[in-house]
Amino acid sequence: MRKQFVVTGALALLIVVGVWYAITANTPGSKPVTRADMQSVSVRMKWFYAGTMAGWFAGKEQGIFKEAGLNVAITPGGPDNNSVKLVAAGTDTFGIAGADEVLMARGKGIPIVAVGVLFKDSPICFISKKDKGITSPSQWSGKTVEVSYGSNAEVQYRALIKKFGVKDVKEVPYTFNLIPFIENKVDVSVAYRMDQVVTLERKGIQLNIITPKEHGINPYGDVIITTEKTLRENPELVRRFVNAAVKSFQWAIERPQEAVAALVKNAPDLKVVNELEVWKTTIPFVTVDGGIAQVGIMTSQRWQETLDGLVEFGNVKAPVDLHKVYRNVIQGN
Repeated sequence: MRKQFVVTGALALLIVVGVWYAITANTPGSKPVTRADMQSVSVRMKWFYAGTMAGWFAGKEQGIFKEAGLNVAITPGGPDNNSVKLVAAGTDTFGIAGADEVLMARGKGIPIVAVGVLFKDSPICFISKKDKGITSPSQWSGKTVEVSYGSNAEVQYRALIKKFGVKDVKEVPYTFNLIPFIENKVDVSVAYRMDQVVTLERKGIQLNIITPKEHGINPYGDVIITTEKTLRENPELVRRFVNAAVKSFQWAIERPQEAVAALVKNAPDLKVVNELEVWKTTIPFVTVDGGIAQVGIMTSQRWQETLDGLVEFGNVKAPVDLHKVYRNVIQGN
């Protein structure tokens, strides 16, 4: 009889504990995130893994996304993995794209939304070897230029061509390989200021660098995108993801070596020495306009300037409502 009483009492205690846990489990801040709480999302990078993405992998390895209740898959981009298309199709929850790409997509009726900015200046530039003496787009006439067709780099290239009235350019497709440039098969190539430029300069190649920014063309670089549907149906998920991404980049800015180590852990083909320089060169693009405290926050003025430029140079023709293009969700904004 006593044994039965002990067993019954133990069961009753377990039931009480279970009820208490069920009640408190839904109380904000009452418990750490558990495996059952985690939401799985994917974010499509704009390009192949590189030092520019150190912030993402720092967030993954440091548990910043996990603290936000997110199990994040960081998937590579590239010419065959366009982030705008994959996010719009629902293949990825989030993605990284240029602000000009977002505006052109909206002009075509594709319902994607920018919810945070990572590169506040465009990292795109156009490079030539110093001994060629090409210092302005006005000198591109008669030259062989590599063009990254279908990308926001092409958008900025076309804007420069139109602005300077350049004609008779011999265009060849950018092959995502530095060999044609190194071997002088092209006069001008497209590059990221913190990527290909770093690699070439590390090889001792002296460059002339032309940036669209110096000629008044400076859309936001990388922005975080999702779909209207995701933002409408799960705004809390979007807010947690973007805030965690911003926190990850802030952490990586303050600890560049650890951030790059996290990247290389996930992409072992990369070299720490090169990617550390890439990440350090990336940081100013992230912190410009407000410093580390304002990482991720967008302004209507910059979006309007980008839209005006795209309309002026013929990249966007349909009316685009900026209120539908971007939404600041960082820290409840």
